[in-house]
Amino acid sequence: MILFVNGPFGVGKTTTVGLIAQRRPDTLVINPEDIGHMLWKQLPADLRHEEFELEPLWPPLTWRMLDQAARHYDRLVVVPMTIARTPVFDQIVRPLREAGHRVHHFTLLAPAATIRARLRERGEGPDKWGPLSWEGNQVERCLDALHRPEFADHLDTEHRPAADIADEILTRAGLLPTA
Repeated sequence: MILFVNGPFGVGKTTTVGLIAQRRPDTLVINPEDIGHMLWKQLPADLRHEEFELEPLWPPLTWRMLDQAARHYDRLVVVPMTIARTPVFDQIVRPLREAGHRVHHFTLLAPAATIRARLRERGEGPDKWGPLSWEGNQVERCLDALHRPEFADHLDTEHRPAADIADEILTRAGLLPTA
């Protein structure tokens, strides 16, 4: 099984996935950001795009890595990643489902002001991209896209501890008993 935890940058994906891994010792966390950084190390600067979603090699490398990890390791594969473009999402999730993997997708959401506060709490600040980093500049774009039905199941993280979100994901995926 593959659990895909999506959401805007700073919404709490990494924290939530860390709690899922604590509750399920059979978890294998695969972060597609690492695949993107590996790709960028191979490409000269003039071939790199501003973000991984725009890299033509990133979706096939990501889905293939997730496919192989799910096939070769007897683990729950958990994926924390912001993917807010429907075509890119489809290039990763559709082939996984076509290959026979059970993929449960969840999108964590919160108001823009809450996400910006979380970004500041984790140390994001002014940089060459603006007053709250590149990630901060993506909040509205990601929220607008990720509210769409193709990115369901949506989970509101406002005023909820990350532990509750992790438990809800595991319960909805049938990995925790219901109360």
